[in-house]
Amino acid sequence: MKSGLLKVVSAIAILALASVACGAVMPNVTVPTLDIQPPATQVVPVATQVIPPTAQVDVQPTAEAGETKLLSDSFESRSSNWGVGTDTDYEVQYVDDALQFKVTATNMKVYSRPNGTSYTDVHIEVDAANQGSDPNAALGVFCNQQVIDDQFYFGYVTPSGEYGIVKSVFINDDVELTSGKSDLIPQNAPSYHIGFDCAANGTMTLYVNGQQVATASDTEYPAGLVGVIAWSGEVESGTIVSFDNYVLTKLP
Repeated sequence: MKSGLLKVVSAIAILALASVACGAVMPNVTVPTLDIQPPATQVVPVATQVIPPTAQVDVQPTAEAGETKLLSDSFESRSSNWGVGTDTDYEVQYVDDALQFKVTATNMKVYSRPNGTSYTDVHIEVDAANQGSDPNAALGVFCNQQVIDDQFYFGYVTPSGEYGIVKSVFINDDVELTSGKSDLIPQNAPSYHIGFDCAANGTMTLYVNGQQVATASDTEYPAGLVGVIAWSGEVESGTIVSFDNYVLTKLP
C-alpha cells in the first residue's frame, strides 16, 4: 500500500478548467501549499499561510441522469481545456496527444480537471502510460470533488502492483478506504487501463485492465467534479505519466 496518507495541512495540487494548483503530502511533516488560478495568484510557500485565489471554479448543476456518455477526451487538442501548468515541482502539459504529468518533488499529489461540472453515479475510464522510474508512483482518477478542493475520492494503481481507494478530507488525514497489492496489476507495465465506479449509493470500485481489483464504500460526497491524478513516491523526478482516452459515463 502507498504510504504518506497523513496530511498536516491542505496539500493537494489542483489543475482545473483554465486553472492550476498543486500541493504536497509528506508523512508527519508540515508542507507548503501552492495554489494557482487565473489570473495567476500564488500562495505564500509557508505552511498554513495561504493567500486565497482571486477566482473559484463554480460547480455547475449535475449532469442529466438520462445521459450515458457524459464526457470523453483523447487529448488531441488543447481546446479540450483540461488544466495545465508548470511549477518548480511539477509540469502538466499536452504532449503527443496525451495529458502528461511530470512531478519532480517527492510525495506530491497533482491533478487536473476537464471542467467545472458536478457529476454523480459515474464510471470513469482512462489509459495511464507509465513513463517514470518510481515504482511507487500512483496513477489514477478522482470523483465527487467538493467546492472545498481537498474533499474527494480517488482510486489509484502503482507500477509495483499496489492499489488504493482513498477519501481526501479537508485539512485532516486522508482516509484509506482500501489498499493492497494485486496480481491483477502487472508490475512495471508500460500502460494501465484504469476504471473507477463512483456510485450514487457510495460504493466505489476500482478496475485495472478490465479486472475488478478493489471496492469500498463511503457516502459523504454524493457528487462532484472529476479528473485525473498523479501522486509521486520517494524518487525525485521519478513520476511521469501520460493520460489518454478519458471516458466518463453514467452508471447503468
